[in-house]
Amino acid sequence: MTGSDEINTLVVATILGGQAGLLAQILREKSYRFTEVDSRMGFIQEPVTSLFIGLNNSQLNDLLALVRQYCPSRLQYIPARLDASALQGQPLMIEALLGGATLFAFDVEQFIQL
Repeated sequence: MTGSDEINTLVVATILGGQAGLLAQILREKSYRFTEVDSRMGFIQEPVTSLFIGLNNSQLNDLLALVRQYCPSRLQYIPARLDASALQGQPLMIEALLGGATLFAFDVEQFIQL
């Protein structure tokens, strides 16, 4: 790797919901280098995927545009998790923000791939 191909930035993207699959596919098609880590979190057991993306700083704006396009957040009503004996009819619904992504970008002094 030379010049603009040099990896000098690490982006950690935490993506909520099932949106990471499509983003990962697009990143592979565009030859981004990344590692994917899946987990679940929160009271609604929303899937969470963290992508550790190595790139050149000149690619950062393009990556941000892709994340904005493929990982939008949205409001959704979900049933509140209450004890079944507390419910006397219709379940209590709460508004939750689902989807979206949080990104952190770090400067990288050296990139080594083994």
